[in-house]
Amino acid sequence: MTDCIPPTENLAWSPRQCLYYFFSLALALALALARSLSLALALGGGAITRAPAKLARWLSVGLRGSPDQIRENPPHRAPVLLDPAQVAAATAALDFAIVHGRRPIESITVRPVDSSDSDSSADDVSGRPNCWHHGYPLVQSLEVAGDARLFFVSGSAPGLPDARQRDGVRRLSDVHENPLILKADTETFAGPCELTNETTQTWVMRLKITTKLVGLSKQQLHEQNWEQCFSEVAGKTLEQLLVVACSFSDAIWSHANISEMLTVFDALVDVLFNIQDLPFSRSGEVAGIVSKMMNAFKGVIQGTSNSICSSKESTIHPSTFVLIQVLEFLCRNRDMVQSILESGDYNTGPYSDMFNCLVVKLKECAEINFQEKGQWYIFVMNNIYYVLEKKDREGLLLPPNVESNLVSLVDQYIIRYIDEYWFPPMLSCLDGDSLKKPRRSAVDLFIETFYSICDSQMTWKVQTELKKFLREEIVTLIVPKYVNFLKALEERRSPHCCSFLSWMSRARFEKPVCTAERLELLIKEFFEG
Repeated sequence: MTDCIPPTENLAWSPRQCLYYFFSLALALALALARSLSLALALGGGAITRAPAKLARWLSVGLRGSPDQIRENPPHRAPVLLDPAQVAAATAALDFAIVHGRRPIESITVRPVDSSDSDSSADDVSGRPNCWHHGYPLVQSLEVAGDARLFFVSGSAPGLPDARQRDGVRRLSDVHENPLILKADTETFAGPCELTNETTQTWVMRLKITTKLVGLSKQQLHEQNWEQCFSEVAGKTLEQLLVVACSFSDAIWSHANISEMLTVFDALVDVLFNIQDLPFSRSGEVAGIVSKMMNAFKGVIQGTSNSICSSKESTIHPSTFVLIQVLEFLCRNRDMVQSILESGDYNTGPYSDMFNCLVVKLKECAEINFQEKGQWYIFVMNNIYYVLEKKDREGLLLPPNVESNLVSLVDQYIIRYIDEYWFPPMLSCLDGDSLKKPRRSAVDLFIETFYSICDSQMTWKVQTELKKFLREEIVTLIVPKYVNFLKALEERRSPHCCSFLSWMSRARFEKPVCTAERLELLIKEFFEG
């Protein structure tokens, strides 16, 4: 191992060095005398003698020394060593700060809110995962009380035996007696199945304490002008941090482990943000690990089951709850995630990717669980609108472009629903050629079709605000055209257009026509559940 060399300060000289110094000084004086003599002879007009020049060259060679002449090894300079007692004290202080700084983070999905009105049951939030996890203090906020100097120079610690100072610990990764510092022999993460509340906290503490000690080492080495020692002190530890981070980001997660996943990933982002700019050989891998973490979140969304216990269009799919918790994670860590991803050639817009995964998942589930297209249109709209509702009511932060894309997606599904049931199927009875020659049979066909839709859709459950919007859209589309058709029909049936006897005969046997007011009232009872 190469010793780290501190700057030269107040080093004692050996007798041999002193003798060499005085000899060099005498040679320098003789050289100066010879040059002065040569200059005096030249200025005096006499012949320039070669003797002083030869003397000068000889003295100069003697001053520089030939390769075979005096050689002196550079003076031995003491390496930087870690003080085990101070490292242990710093670790204990960080342990205390992290444990007492732990706080529960409750997701806004914790309320069993149905996508319809308040009389719904909790069954409609099938597969709802755990909605809370733990958050721990950020690495930068952790402080070590007192003057915790982690390093000393070998030979400068009188309390330690010379042998221990000579063979002392130079690397954080060699502090074997400390279980909260990541070392090369630290086991990597085996998989989500091993995580409990206790083991999750242990991993978080190891990651954060190790990262803070690396940061303290960098700071203290800089203050003492020993920065060239940082690679030796912390290089192996930084590599081990990346190994452990990769084992978490490469793991196969599921929505059943989302709480542990969020706890660990909160800590990982904090750790990677703090080490991304440190000088070590694998620093370029940091952005790739965060990118894999985003892919792991998408994998959880894609991996949720398509089998929902209640085949209702109001059911909020488990993937929607996962998405909201991932969005909360991105909101908490927005600046750190953005900074890390920007440092590498990776997608810096994870929000859109998450939503795309959700939409694909919802379509798959809808096609499996619903026979009518209208139901799965409503199912997809309910889930997306649930996310938008959480944004408005709970303050979930979304980038403006993402929010506008979601609103646009809801609009697209509303148009699909309208086209499937109302236009052109229903309006063909009231518009076009039917309106030019209005017949009572067209009205009867329209009313029959309308009541058929009522029977199937009256009990569909829809998010409250979305329900109002859908009703208004149907009323705006249907009622004015129905009114126009009734007017045209009435004009055609008036006594002025046919014989009085014919008009009386029709009026006697025809059923009463559904009024526009009645039609609007029925539409406003749609989606009551």
